[in-house]
Amino acid sequence: MERTNISAAQFFIAMFVSRVVVTITLNAQYTGGENLLDNIFSYLLAMLLGLFIALPVWLALRRGGGCVPEQAMARMGAIGGAVPVLYGLYFVISGGASLALFEIFLLDTVNPDFSAGLVVAALLAVALYGALRGVETAARCAVCVFAVLLLGCGLVFFLVAGRFRAENLEPLFYNGLSQTGEGVLLFLARTSLFADMAVLLPQVKGRKKLGLASWMLGTAGFIILMILLITGCLGRYAYTQNFPVYVLASLTEVRSLQRLDAIFTGVWMMGLIVKLSFDLYACRVCYFSMTKKKEPKWALWVTAGAVLVLALCTARWDALRGAVLNTAFLFWCTVITGAGLPLLVLAAGRPGKGAK
Repeated sequence: MERTNISAAQFFIAMFVSRVVVTITLNAQYTGGENLLDNIFSYLLAMLLGLFIALPVWLALRRGGGCVPEQAMARMGAIGGAVPVLYGLYFVISGGASLALFEIFLLDTVNPDFSAGLVVAALLAVALYGALRGVETAARCAVCVFAVLLLGCGLVFFLVAGRFRAENLEPLFYNGLSQTGEGVLLFLARTSLFADMAVLLPQVKGRKKLGLASWMLGTAGFIILMILLITGCLGRYAYTQNFPVYVLASLTEVRSLQRLDAIFTGVWMMGLIVKLSFDLYACRVCYFSMTKKKEPKWALWVTAGAVLVLALCTARWDALRGAVLNTAFLFWCTVITGAGLPLLVLAAGRPGKGAK
């Protein structure tokens, strides 16, 4: 597989887009309470804990020898093959969960005349094309989507700001700290950055620490602004909605554009393509780590098929939805791939005799 390098700015811009995709689905059901304002502090705490989760990745990659899956193969022998497999499974679950949330949105909120399954299949097909072309193609797409995202969200946020009412804001921690804690778990559970860093960061050139700091500050600013507008503009009505950000956009009109929900949906779709492209490309790297050969196209097609099947089944079966979108399950997936596997590779020591 051709190893193409991208800049730190491109990588963390793509991760910003991925963060936005999973954040705009925020609602009271998953945050564990009705006061969304508490989740501002949840995200800040989650980012603080995220630094500790990311530390093993930095230490492992600083030692050299390729990405974490490649180091596992070199240092742990046959047992190390479990590491790239686990990372691959994580990216399938992460991509499937994100795609399932979008299909749930289409089925429950938009209720289109056409098949929602065909829409998510089309999105995944575009993402697959990007993953086949390489990380540089996916990164360039991410930069374009980032610009559209800023313009689209900026327009929505600017227009809805006129509806902001301070009396809609509720006292912080009115019901204790339980919701804040639940929010911390949720934000970490839906953060794939640490696994992406473990697999893709060796292909990133530039000021990575500055990129990570900018990502944390940028996503924190976006989420704080989004939560303030949701609570200040919608009040308690926001707590009854599965997708309050969509409701916020749909209640706003601007002459020829009318409702802005179409902009919201378009930004979400483009962001999904970026996230899925990086998830699928990361699976390519995991495959290469095990075989040291360019993966056959069918391997990536099978991976994309697994993501699609998981997404379709999760959106339609309540039992599977409860399992795949479960905050505790995704949280431990984040911790294991973000910190656990890099720590395991660090503990493995030097490469074995047969390793190159």
